[in-house]
Amino acid sequence: MARETMLKNLEKVLKERYNFKGSLEGIQFSDQTDESFPQLTEVLANSAGPVSAMPDPTVAGDNTPKIGDPAFVYWLGYGWFTATIVNWMPANLNYMIKWTDGNWAAEAASYQNLCVNKVPDPSTIGVGTKVLFKQGLYYCGYDDNGQMCDSTGRGLSEATIQRLTEKKQISDRWHMGRITSVTKKENGETVYNGRHVDPSDPQVSSSNYVGYTQTFEGLLLSELRTLPNVFNCVDSSPTGSNSSSTSQKKCDVFVSKVHEDNEAVRKIVSEVRGKYDVAESSDSSTADVIQEIVGQIKSCSVYLVCLSDKFIENAQAMSELLYAKKTPGKTVIPVVIGKSQNWLSTTAGMLLAGQLYIQFGSEDVFQEKSMELQNNLKEYISELSGPGEESPESSSNLPPRVFLSYCWSNSKLSFEAGQLRSYVGHEHSDPRKIKADIEKRIGEEVWLDIEQLNSTDDSGMFGQIADGLRDSSVVLICVSKEYTNSGNCQMEANFALRSLRKTALILEVGSGRSEDRSAWMRSSVGMVLPPGEKPYLFTADDHGEYEETIDQICRKLKETVLSEPRAITENRNKSATAKRKMVKGPQPNETKSSLRASVPMVGDAVVAHYAAWQFFPAKVANFDRVSMKYTVDWDDPDPSCRVQPYHLVALNVTATEDMVGIGSSILFKQGTYRFGNSTGDVWNLGEITDIIEEDGVKYYSGKHSKTAADGLAVATWPSYSPTFHRARCQDLRLFPNAIEMLQAYRNEE
Repeated sequence: MARETMLKNLEKVLKERYNFKGSLEGIQFSDQTDESFPQLTEVLANSAGPVSAMPDPTVAGDNTPKIGDPAFVYWLGYGWFTATIVNWMPANLNYMIKWTDGNWAAEAASYQNLCVNKVPDPSTIGVGTKVLFKQGLYYCGYDDNGQMCDSTGRGLSEATIQRLTEKKQISDRWHMGRITSVTKKENGETVYNGRHVDPSDPQVSSSNYVGYTQTFEGLLLSELRTLPNVFNCVDSSPTGSNSSSTSQKKCDVFVSKVHEDNEAVRKIVSEVRGKYDVAESSDSSTADVIQEIVGQIKSCSVYLVCLSDKFIENAQAMSELLYAKKTPGKTVIPVVIGKSQNWLSTTAGMLLAGQLYIQFGSEDVFQEKSMELQNNLKEYISELSGPGEESPESSSNLPPRVFLSYCWSNSKLSFEAGQLRSYVGHEHSDPRKIKADIEKRIGEEVWLDIEQLNSTDDSGMFGQIADGLRDSSVVLICVSKEYTNSGNCQMEANFALRSLRKTALILEVGSGRSEDRSAWMRSSVGMVLPPGEKPYLFTADDHGEYEETIDQICRKLKETVLSEPRAITENRNKSATAKRKMVKGPQPNETKSSLRASVPMVGDAVVAHYAAWQFFPAKVANFDRVSMKYTVDWDDPDPSCRVQPYHLVALNVTATEDMVGIGSSILFKQGTYRFGNSTGDVWNLGEITDIIEEDGVKYYSGKHSKTAADGLAVATWPSYSPTFHRARCQDLRLFPNAIEMLQAYRNEE
């Protein structure tokens, strides 16, 4: 081909595809490339325009790259530089890009080395997430001697920097890092801290530029960028969506795992395989395999993710989970392998916040957890039923009309299942046995936590307990000293009886000792139990007495709350549920005053923990339902320590007598403080140890819940006393009930 024709064709391609604005005329190509290519390089360099400014980033509901998107692309170990996406090649998972700094060279960039200029979705960033962040500047142009300047900025004169600035030939340097912590500023704004990726990481940047530091701190979400999710990339391409929807065989369960956990996962899934069609993730990252996984995830009924430390370290596994949860919105059942909880602080923990998870922590609990997994799967998959077997659509799936509230510490079966180190009671006082025998006699299912709590339900444990209580007709409360010492049991009883005003039958379990009976009767649970209601006793280890008491309870149930046909009750519950979804505010039998009795809402005056177990007056500024933390504004001008967990923030109103009993956790006054010109009482965390009544007035005595060994600041003050005496209700404050709190905020939506 003639030299002129070759140059003409090359020049045409450069202009059409790479916005080349120069001319190749005059370049003398020869066999000696060291003579011709320097000429070509000089022409291309002289024609390069200024570094293009990136457009303002947008918030990414989806950061999947698209043709025309501005992006940052990794280049030869120097860092991430600006480019524009010109094409997508799904066969090899590459994007064709065009640099925006005037470099004419065509580039194919792997999806792993490209990142669109969009503000990330906050739910995709947690501890361990890889992110792009800015640090230092990139210089593109010529120095004072007419040579290409040092892009690191080292040795550049002020005059050169000024000239490059005027020509817009200076841009930000972006680098790959990893988040090490996520915190909140005093105003409640989330900030991110991290460090450059390790030197062994293939996306590490050179560190020889001006302004290099190993870490970054306090960056806002808008200052970060994230890599695309390869599963979204494949799913967004025309070939991807068509293939997954037409040629992919459907599966019931998709199991997401990493190869390091193969042995543990194989054992967990072994019993599932006989009942359902199961597909699994792959270690391969080829385009064909990714495409197949996308199709399987989109077609599955349940996405079973097997979480472990190895899983959260695997970028492809985490991307797969993110895709399944956020794009097709699959039902996710989290299974945790081993005892590690590290996943909770990662994006996996953020995505699954509020969901219950099934933890296969040891061999001792394997069978129980395996049964829990199978029960969860039945909720969402139509299992093949044999002759005479009841289908999942049968009446057994209707909400139970009888709810059993109990403490695990009173269950011998819990102990035998390896869930407890010890228990109080015996075979004939075991609430789980009582439940099973009542079911046989009444012919209906009784609500029991280990059978009803569902790891796929986003409402979490407290939300599911609240719904179970609300849908029930009667609550069987298995009281004992251990029950009243349990915060969760106290919350159940108070929500059922005080907020929902449910019908209740009281069953006494546990040791049966007189001192234990006195303890629960004088507790906050005892205060809210129906007055004059004699408990059904299960404290004697006698089979005959046990059977007679079970019969008495079942007769009572059948004569009262279970006397009407199941269909009538179910229709009433369905109507109440529909109304609950449509109408804001308190539900039937659920008064606003009862829910607000101890629940701090936005704008309410509270007494909140500050530091070192000191509590001060404040006002609620915000409540985060995911973390269950309050942000408060202190009454004095102190801006620190404003974010506190719900159980350390008390509504600043007088407690009512029916809410305070022996063992109640309360706030009481002891000592005063000064901050600038502000003074006031110091509130302290305490526990009620005695209640006396004189002339119709109740007086409360108690003790500090914390000591100097716990870091209690007031323990060193002259006014400190380890106990308090003769406090009245108006001198006490109560912390919120978690179940009531979540329901109150649900009603506000």
